[in-house]
Parts: sequence; structure tokens; C-alpha cells
Amino acid sequence: MAGSVSYVGALEELWRALKDNYPAMELVGAAGDGWLEEYRPQVRAAGSARDAYSLMDELVCRLSDYHTRLTWPDMPPMAGPPVEVLVVPRKRPAAPASVARELQLRGFAPVPIEMPPPRDEVVAVSRVEGVPGLRPGDLVATIDGVPVEQALASAWRHSCGSSRRARLREACWRMLLGAPGSELRLGVRRGSSEGREVRVRRDGFGSQPNVNVTEASGIPVVRIRGWGDSPGKPLVAEVDAILERYRNSLGIVFDVRGNGGGDDDLADQVTGRFLSHPVVSSVSFHRRVPSLDYERTTEWAKPRGPWRFEGRAAVLTDEACRSACEHFVSGMAEAGALLCGSSTDGACGWIRPVELSGGARLYVSRTLPLHTGGVPSPMLGIVPHLWLPPTLPDLRAGRDAALTNAVEWVRSDAPLPARPLARYDGE
Repeated sequence: MAGSVSYVGALEELWRALKDNYPAMELVGAAGDGWLEEYRPQVRAAGSARDAYSLMDELVCRLSDYHTRLTWPDMPPMAGPPVEVLVVPRKRPAAPASVARELQLRGFAPVPIEMPPPRDEVVAVSRVEGVPGLRPGDLVATIDGVPVEQALASAWRHSCGSSRRARLREACWRMLLGAPGSELRLGVRRGSSEGREVRVRRDGFGSQPNVNVTEASGIPVVRIRGWGDSPGKPLVAEVDAILERYRNSLGIVFDVRGNGGGDDDLADQVTGRFLSHPVVSSVSFHRRVPSLDYERTTEWAKPRGPWRFEGRAAVLTDEACRSACEHFVSGMAEAGALLCGSSTDGACGWIRPVELSGGARLYVSRTLPLHTGGVPSPMLGIVPHLWLPPTLPDLRAGRDAALTNAVEWVRSDAPLPARPLARYDGE
């Protein structure tokens, strides 16, 4: 692609593809051609294809839909280090007042293009693997010499998320990316100590099993990292074996935090072991492209034998629960499980690739889904019964408040807490 006219032509083609395929542009405030007109002069002034496509990527990210993304020729391969960072509060925040209030405040408006100001929050290391001198709770000051606030704000413009928390989480991951094997210079400090620079290669975390089980106070905790089979280890068979082993347990906790999705059917099969009757996992409205007509489908989780797990169930959630993982969380909530942690990251779904000129490709959602409680997932995700996102003191103490509270509930005879956040019932 050469010349500003071609850049603008690519922008217009991208905009047409979004309008012809996306299920509800107006849902995020993209009514009319306002966004196109906003970006047209910026793309026209772009000095290179890289700059032009970067602006177009920014536009697509304003949909706040991780299923809808743009790729283009010569995109450099990227990798992250064996370090995870998060924006965390200094103390436990109050839960949002209600979904109804949140929707009233947002209306049909996009997530702000500029990163909102912090709310007594810090950027801290939340997970690290094999990096001497670095541990959870260390405060992050710089990324490759750039102040962390600046690096995070830049990454925000190219990140997606149905909520501020979800988009901040992706921006935290994105700002650490670089060429595979390259060196990341991470400026950190611990407590009141002076800052120091830690150097770490961008070669990712080590391989970990997709499914594993541990115990907490005698309760099995099943970690599922993705809804897909591993070589020689079918996911459903692995979970079934764990359920058989702990058949007489008081209950079970599923930890799906950070689970980015996979196969809805595998998620429904696991949910089925907790059901006495079918439940709705998702309701989807499929756009009949290129018309504005929609077809509704209902996805059910059905009882699956040979026996039903009778103990209590809890599910740990966070803003990195996406796609098929939201499907699982929704189904388990309908099955009576406790949700504990923080909200999932909603999006539209059923991706369709659209080939664009010059070798670019738009992956675009085609459906508008609803999950448990009838909440429009693309706007807010699924909220938990117990709101327990991690805090800075939690990271430093190695404390997992969501897990602790979930296990306590499973071991108790307390009723399932009301989940007012998932109802349109006001404050």
C-alpha cells in the first residue's frame, strides 16, 4: 500500500466491512460514520503503512471486542516475558453498585479512547517465573525506560475489554510484548527501597498442564487453562477422572482465571456433570450478513452421566475469562455454582474472517450473546456473587482471597449469595 490515498481507501474498506458484518455497532457508540470521519485525516497524514494500520487497529479496538481484530502484512511477531503485571488497588474496592446503574452511566457509548485516570491503583507484578530479584507485589515504574503510565496508556489504545478493568488487564499484557527472545528492561521497586532494573528475555512462561488439581483445606481445586484437548489428554476425560476421584468430597472449586476460551462444547460437557436438568449456557443473536436481520439460537448444557457430582461447586473468575470460558461460567452459574473473583470479559462472538485489500484481514464477530441473568455480555461480562479482585497487599502476602472465600463457602452450609449485580433491579 503506497500513498495516503491508498491508506484512506483501506480505512474506508475496513469501515464498510465492520458495518456489513458486526452485529451491533451502535452498542458501543459507533452510530453513523463518526468514527470513520474522525480517523480519515489521521490515516491520510500517516507516513507509512505501519502507522496507517496502527491507526486502523486503534479504531477496531474501540469496539472493545477481543473477537474482532485486524491483522495486516508485515505485522512483527511478538512475545512476552515470564512475568505478568496487573493494575491493582491498594485496598479492596467496593463492588459496583449494580449492572443497571453501570449500564445507565455508560449508555450506548464506547470505552474512552484515552486511558482513564488511576483510582488509587498501582501497576504491580502479579506472577513471575524464574526471574531472580523479582516477586509478586513489586511495583513497576518503567518498561524499557518508558514510564509505566505512558507505556500503559499507549497499550490501552490497542487493547480490548468490556470494562475498564478488562481493558487495563490486556494493556498490561500488551505493554510487555516485543520481538521473541528480545530483552525487556523492567524498572521496579519494592516497598520504600530504591528502584532497580531487572532484565528478562521475552520467551514466555514455561509449559504447564492444561488441567491439574490441587487441594485447599481438603477441597479439590481444578485449574483449567483453556477449553481444548491436550495431546493424548482429552480435557473432558481428565475432568471426569478428577470428579471420580473426589466423588465424595463436600464440593469442588474450578479455577478458570486467565482462561481465554476454546471449545464451547467441551465447556458444556463439564457443566453437564453438575446438572439434573438442562440449563441455558448462552443465547446468541446471529446477524444474517449483510442484512440487519438476526437469527436467535440457544445453547444448552445438558446432564451427562454416568452420575452427577452432588457436592457444592464454585468457580473462580477474572477479566481474562473469555469466549468459551464465559460460556462455562454462565452454564455453571445456572447450575447453582458460586462465582467468586471479578467479572469476566464479555464480547460478541462467532468470528468471521473478511479478506481486505493489500493482504489485511479483519476477524469480526457476527453474534450478540447473552449470558446468565440476561446481561448483555459484550458490555459488562459476567459478574460474580463474591467480588474479590486481587489487591496489592494480597500479592505481597501471597494471599488468594477469591480462592479462600470460595473454599470456605464450599465447606459451609451457607446459601448461595444473592447476585444483585446480575439483575436489572437498580441499586
